[in-house]
Amino acid sequence: MKKVILLLIMAAFLAGCGEEEDSNASNNETVSAINAELKVPDKAELNAPQTFTVTVTQDGEPVEDADEVEFEIWKDGMKDDSEMIAAEHTGDGKYTVEKKFEEAGVYHVQSHVSARAMHTMPKQEITVGNPQT
Repeated sequence: MKKVILLLIMAAFLAGCGEEEDSNASNNETVSAINAELKVPDKAELNAPQTFTVTVTQDGEPVEDADEVEFEIWKDGMKDDSEMIAAEHTGDGKYTVEKKFEEAGVYHVQSHVSARAMHTMPKQEITVGNPQT
């Protein structure tokens, strides 16, 4: 009977120690958010190739292993007709796409960046040609 009680006490003690170590480990691990800096020119000419770049960093260091980077582009008021373009990794945390606009207007360019179990979607506008207001 003493052996059974001693065994139960040891099991309870070991279980308590394991929980304490696990909780300390999770308290000490802090994950910094990814940062995505989107570069889109303010204006563009019709049918001229435009390059859009998003630079992805974490803790000031370039993220070279993003899971997915895409650019979503749509004309103002036409979000349902948006176009998704997969970005090319060009090094140093930079991901780019090139796009020609065939119609004047105000467009929205939004990058969708998934990296290190996080997602961010910065967005900017570009005016193409001379849109009639």
